[in-house]
Amino acid sequence: MYQALYRKWRPRTFDEISGQEHITKILSLQCRENRVSHAYLFCGTRGTGKTSTAKILAKAINCENPINGNPCNCCYACTSIDSGNATDVLEIDAASNNGVDDIRDLRDEVVYPPSMLKKRVYIIDEVHMLSTGAFNALLKTLEEPPEYIVFILATTELSKLPATIISRCIRFDFGRLSEEVIADRIRFVAQQEQIPLGEGASELLARLADGALRDGLSILEACTSGVGEGNEITADAIRQRLGIADADQLLAYYRGICAKDTPAALSVLDEIHNSSKDIAIFLEDVSSLARDLLVLKQLGSNTRRGGIFRFQKEALQLLKEYPDVLTTEALFYICSVLEDALSRISKYATNKKILLEFATIKLCDFTLSDSSKALLARLSRVEKLLANGVVSPAAPAVLQEEPAKATPAPKTASPAPKKAGEAFTRYAELAEEMMGHPDLLPYIQKIKASLENGKFVIYADGFTNQMLQLGSNTQALSDAIRMVMGQAYEIEFRDRAKVQEDDPLNDL
Repeated sequence: MYQALYRKWRPRTFDEISGQEHITKILSLQCRENRVSHAYLFCGTRGTGKTSTAKILAKAINCENPINGNPCNCCYACTSIDSGNATDVLEIDAASNNGVDDIRDLRDEVVYPPSMLKKRVYIIDEVHMLSTGAFNALLKTLEEPPEYIVFILATTELSKLPATIISRCIRFDFGRLSEEVIADRIRFVAQQEQIPLGEGASELLARLADGALRDGLSILEACTSGVGEGNEITADAIRQRLGIADADQLLAYYRGICAKDTPAALSVLDEIHNSSKDIAIFLEDVSSLARDLLVLKQLGSNTRRGGIFRFQKEALQLLKEYPDVLTTEALFYICSVLEDALSRISKYATNKKILLEFATIKLCDFTLSDSSKALLARLSRVEKLLANGVVSPAAPAVLQEEPAKATPAPKTASPAPKKAGEAFTRYAELAEEMMGHPDLLPYIQKIKASLENGKFVIYADGFTNQMLQLGSNTQALSDAIRMVMGQAYEIEFRDRAKVQEDDPLNDL
């Protein structure tokens, strides 16, 4: 009878458990010294070996010929537990047996000694699914069971367990498996099953497993289905089978964003969509690459200390090609837009491609967002250009003081037209001083200002003027102007829509 790979290659001794040595050493020592507790609690994410360890512990407790704390896997106790025929080892799924009556039946059974083995073992999987009444019914039995009873509780959500249950057990936390550990196990299973893996295939499967060895073996099995005998399973074949974008498409997408080439970035999305690849998986890869870019940007020369990177090679290449574009502020903005897109796709999955297209357009043009992260990204880019002595040709025109011209005296008495004063151009410095008030940064971006008759005159639309004058906002703005200009100014707000026709400010 055919068995799935993760079942066929389930560990049979403590030494075969991958990546949980801090737990298996303690358990094997307890079994070797006959100091087994009455209740254990195994908690951790899926696919980290909780159930496998529970079964091995049940065998080691009842084994007739243990070997250094490990079960021999040859005696009657070990073989009956492996085959599922041992009546004294009961696996209970708490997801479907979570009522008070189920636990009461269990409580009534524990008074009977084991029929064939040394101890009766109850393995309760997903124990957090028990109802409140069921937990209360289990408490007393769990605290003081008969000496021939051992409880092993397993859960993926420790926070849902009552503290009274946790306190009655010896708790072991199963950590997520590293990609190296998963890749090594996948290569071992593939070798034993005579499955030829191409270069980088095991590493890709380990990344896709996301810390769960069972998931990695399940993906390996899915990729081998339909493949002819002797045909090598390559990384490209895995991407094609699972609908995952390749590294070249990720690089092309980011190059479009860095070059502000919206058509190029959108064409990558069209290519992904037309090839029937999952847009949601592509978005997760794009987000992972953004994370790698941000971490590598901060690490600098300490790259090797940064832990695991999914796209380290691609991230380093992009940072080398676009050092001035991929600033820390820009990467924070990219991460926030992608995070919002991931959230929306998970909630509103009617058309994933459209949602990602909207996000792509915002990434290619930071001016389309009025968020503080977008403003910081734009300001950081301007500061780098100024530091390099580059003046952006797309900078908006600012007021310039016109040279005085001799004008003839008016023929009729009339008030002289208002003249613009000295134009204010240090907006980046002003925004930097306002960092302590991020809620005002979007409004600072919309103003134009000049110095007229000893006053700092702000020209903006009516709503912006109202927001800047609200509460203590004016004082905060005044303090920022004083820090930038080196002296205090009286602030005057003017509506840009009411500027006289002959005033140069009407061009702003």
